[in-house]
Amino acid sequence: MPEVADDSAPAHPVAALKPRTRVIVLWSGIGALLLIAFAAAIGALQRDVYSPSGFVSGYLHALARQDARAALAMPGVDASDSALAAAGLPTAPSRELLRSDVLAEVSGIRIVHDDSLADGVHQVAFDAVVDGTPVSSTFRVKQTGSVLGLLPTWRFSTTPLAVAGVTVEHAETFTVAGHTLDTRAADPTQPADAFNTKADYVVFAPGVYRLGHVSTYLNADPVSLLARKPGAVVSASVVAQPNSEFVSQVETQLDGYLNACAKQPVLQPSGCPFGVVIDDRVVGAPAWSIVRYPPVTLVAGANGWQMASAEGIAHLHVTVQSLFDGTISTRSTDEPFSVALSSIVIRPDGALDIVVAG
Repeated sequence: MPEVADDSAPAHPVAALKPRTRVIVLWSGIGALLLIAFAAAIGALQRDVYSPSGFVSGYLHALARQDARAALAMPGVDASDSALAAAGLPTAPSRELLRSDVLAEVSGIRIVHDDSLADGVHQVAFDAVVDGTPVSSTFRVKQTGSVLGLLPTWRFSTTPLAVAGVTVEHAETFTVAGHTLDTRAADPTQPADAFNTKADYVVFAPGVYRLGHVSTYLNADPVSLLARKPGAVVSASVVAQPNSEFVSQVETQLDGYLNACAKQPVLQPSGCPFGVVIDDRVVGAPAWSIVRYPPVTLVAGANGWQMASAEGIAHLHVTVQSLFDGTISTRSTDEPFSVALSSIVIRPDGALDIVVAG
């Protein structure tokens, strides 16, 4: 006898489950998806943030944002004397350049590779473009712990900062990003009469710093200081040179000195670079005038500014009486002379102290 189908049987096994069972199965599926998503998130964090390359990338992007505070807050970015000494850098430098508004533009950041060394330190290589200059270097980082036992934390094994030695020739200050820094204030141990000054400054690496000098009497062509590698010692020299105002002021004082000499009604003005000897008798007072003033060219000496010997012309007008026959005549002659300035010092108040070479 053929079997009769039971219309009450469920069309699918799941349909036979009780409502409570269906809820448990649904939550089990959601839980599995959450676990998968959590594992993926942890993996992404471990790869992109909580990894040696992610840590280094965070530092580089802080520099790219020109956020000095964030960069300095990263573990191992230590500007203390002890940290600098441990990195083989000069100690007791100025920290004046560890500021956001002097940071260069950083772009094109790319982590090249991450090498795990035998001592547990990771060597992370990167490429970047700093103010248009391609830069490649490496950072050394090590693990310090973890978050929840899953996300490793890192720090620089040695400070990634660098030290720049800035020399200012013929002056005491230099400019960077609109700021004026005093090398003598940064290193007060320098001799008080030093014509060239120098100081060390902690800088971010990688970084480019545009240095110059602008003052009342001096200017310097801009120079670039490139801190390419962390833990490096770099240097730059800012060479201050006389500007037109300096030359003009020296000319004014030198011409005034020569004019004062010309006012002396004698054949040999005292303390002056010109004069004549006449064997005949002088009748009346000699009269001097300056026909051509010496051109002023300033050069740097060992301890200050100087002017090399330059030619000028004075004119003498005098009446003389011959000792031989008593005749009286007028002498009117141009008398070449030369003058040099052995020292030209710019005083703190802007006045010039000038010494004529004897």
